Amino acid sequence: MKALIIPTASVLFFSLLTGCGKTTTISSNLELTGKWQLESIVQEDDTISKPATTKGVMDIGLNFKDKGELEGTTSTNILTGFYETAQQNTIQIGGGGTERAETSWGNLFVNALPSVNLYDLKTNRLILYYENNNQLIFSRVQ
Repeated sequence: MKALIIPTASVLFFSLLTGCGKTTTISSNLELTGKWQLESIVQEDDTISKPATTKGVMDIGLNFKDKGELEGTTSTNILTGFYETAQQNTIQIGGGGTERAETSWGNLFVNALPSVNLYDLKTNRLILYYENNNQLIFSRVQ
């Protein structure tokens, strides 16, 4: 009986997460939706820049889709989930993927993403804030 409850609970929980994501209207001409590539990470006033491209390692990015759907790539994996924005540039991101064979750059991103709670959107630049003003800095992919 326990073996049946745990998988069922997991499916229900993930269904609730993916079913709840909706975006509110962003009050500017700039759009959050679209593809973004991670360029640098700021942690405790240290800026960590994107490493040189390595064979077999993907660029880290997020694709904010309509209706709150989110897709992303880590250094070696794919993630899916949802996002929800609200007034005063708050944002909630949820979902998941595997963390198999992540690079150190990928691990920084994967560990920071669940803590993101604010965003700042400027022309072709997206900053996601997490834990004490740390930042994930993205550029728009054309």
